Amino acid sequence: MYLRYGDVGWDAGDGGVEPTVAAAPAHNDPKPRYGRSLRNERLPMVRLNGVAVHAITEDQCVQYILKELREGRGGTVVTPNLDHLRRCQTDLNFGALVAEADVVVADGMPLVWASKLQGTPLPQRVAGSDLISSLSAGAARENRSLFLWGGDPGTAAGAAAVLRERHPNLRIGGIICPAYGFEKDDRQMAGIVNAIAEAKPDLVYVCLGSPKQEKLIQRIRPMAAGAWWLGLGNSFSFLCGDVRRAPRWMQKIGLEWVHRLLQEPKRLFKRYIVQGIPFAAKLLGQSALAGAPMIGGGAVMEPAEPESGPRDAAPGAAVEASKSVDASRGASSERTPRISSGAAVDLGRLRAVILLGGSVRPTPLTSHIGRAVLDLPLDDRRTLLHGWLGQVRELGSKIGLGELPVRVLVNRGTSDPASGNGGSWPELRVERDFAEYRGTGGVLGDVAWDYRDDDLILVANASQLLLDPLHRLAVAMAETRGQVCLVGHQDGTPSGLMLLTCGALRMIPGTGFVDMKEQAMPAIASNYEVTVVQRRRPTGLPIRTLAEYITALRHEHRGRLGSRAGGDPLDESWQPAFSLVEAGATVEGGARVHDSVVLSGATVESGAVLVRSVACSGCRVRHDATAVDQYCTMAGEGNRKGA
Repeated sequence: MYLRYGDVGWDAGDGGVEPTVAAAPAHNDPKPRYGRSLRNERLPMVRLNGVAVHAITEDQCVQYILKELREGRGGTVVTPNLDHLRRCQTDLNFGALVAEADVVVADGMPLVWASKLQGTPLPQRVAGSDLISSLSAGAARENRSLFLWGGDPGTAAGAAAVLRERHPNLRIGGIICPAYGFEKDDRQMAGIVNAIAEAKPDLVYVCLGSPKQEKLIQRIRPMAAGAWWLGLGNSFSFLCGDVRRAPRWMQKIGLEWVHRLLQEPKRLFKRYIVQGIPFAAKLLGQSALAGAPMIGGGAVMEPAEPESGPRDAAPGAAVEASKSVDASRGASSERTPRISSGAAVDLGRLRAVILLGGSVRPTPLTSHIGRAVLDLPLDDRRTLLHGWLGQVRELGSKIGLGELPVRVLVNRGTSDPASGNGGSWPELRVERDFAEYRGTGGVLGDVAWDYRDDDLILVANASQLLLDPLHRLAVAMAETRGQVCLVGHQDGTPSGLMLLTCGALRMIPGTGFVDMKEQAMPAIASNYEVTVVQRRRPTGLPIRTLAEYITALRHEHRGRLGSRAGGDPLDESWQPAFSLVEAGATVEGGARVHDSVVLSGATVESGAVLVRSVACSGCRVRHDATAVDQYCTMAGEGNRKGA
């Protein structure tokens, strides 16, 4: 789901196959170099009514989750049915939660039927009530632990008993069945957060009904970021026998909803009859129309080639999707499909990452610290620039292009970032624009002339700490298939991230001030497809003021603490998260530094107190001084408020 530039409504997409990402040939390379699909490590997808759904089997889903656990990565699984698909169009927050999940599998035969009608078939239905059993069996084999949360009274314990009976070695780290309305009680929420954090589970099954379970998973999953979280609806009741599932024959022909309706007619009549049947008819009709052009030959899903080597093919040809499971670890040998789409934007054409590192006028933050924002420390080894370089390195590795060039653009009034020096990143270049008034559009228009029309550049506002991995954001933009794509937040704030085809930037005049948003983008949108990836929450934390810098550092360091007791993990806490002292700074014994930064060349005497402050180079914070939300400058007074 995405917005077209200038539209006021949501564009539901074309119902087609999601592109697989590959590396395109280099300028002088006669043969293309194939990379791997980035989104969720090569899991193929189809789009149903604007919602991306992974085209995998239940066994492949289980094996993928177990593989991710073995490699130390957590994630979320959403199992949308017909009602969820309908709600994605009416509840934008819920739609964003589904879009941001790591694995999305179809829990409903109407979704499978629709995928077949539009010519992009899903291999099978993957029901949450089946997944809980097969995933638990895999967890038992690999000595993984479970945590069961939710369900009607007694059903979580009953489900746990059934799973233990089937798999005696299965580890269950905790069971919680809170009372109705618990999410509004801070004390109960704190107890749940603490229980999950202390259990350190590998899998968390959440059966609280949708959309409550998806919203709560997103809210508290940082307390067990290495776990996989699954919203499974009524699965506890099915598993323990409290609610009977439909016979297998009804499940296979898509009539399970009739069985459920007969069991709970009052609760389900509106969902299934009033809302479900009309939406199902509309979905199937649209899918049939979308699939009609493919009858004579169009976009198709084909068996994947083996991973042993790429095929020779021309740029833009069908791209290989690797196996989504690891056969060497006992996974299924079934191949996932290769997806052909000539219109897909190929991240293999990415030629550089452009970091916009300057501002029109200096800010109090840059004035006091006397250095570029990119040189602000994130910890005792890394600066903000190092953080960006690490993100770019991961992106280049994912798409098979190695070390992507990074170009940091600064204006005439901004300090050059120095922390990237040292030879560890040979592709890093800092470039200064000496023109007084150019605008972002003017600067990017000049940059584009260094590349071919079909080359891509990824542009980012450098003065922010990314909350989402750069490679995931890049994939989300590439999957919209627009020649120009932006990431935007649902509250209307921009993210400062753009994926641009260089040919689109040729329209920008070579002289004069050109603002990217107000002037360049409307002109580009008249000739090129401009798309917007909507994100429910911010993709990065801005760093323009003292308060924003401290907030970003608190997020960075609290994330490293892992499980930490508390109520809402998204709320700010008075408890300090970090004390950052640069090499070359002096902090005497007895000084108290809480959520503060002491830059190189600064001195903090014994007895001094720093809270949410920055001691700038050359200053001395006296033994009797207390600085709260302040810059401590060379005068040593420690009384300059952050702005």
